[in-house]
Amino acid sequence: MRKRSILIPMPRSRFYRVICKNCGAENIVFSHASYPARCKVCGSQIVKPSGGRAKIVDAEIVAELG
Repeated sequence: MRKRSILIPMPRSRFYRVICKNCGAENIVFSHASYPARCKVCGSQIVKPSGGRAKIVDAEIVAELG
């Protein structure tokens, strides 16, 4: 008999390192955020929740973590 390989599903969610377009500060946000994330420096809204994957509103993704 042959052993079957066990497949472990990988999560689709990630953390992103983003740069705010208003002030240039780096922030770390969750890709499936359920609460609007704001910039730590200027307070502008960076992430808008949309029921699934959140929309990056006023920022630019620099790196994908994890």
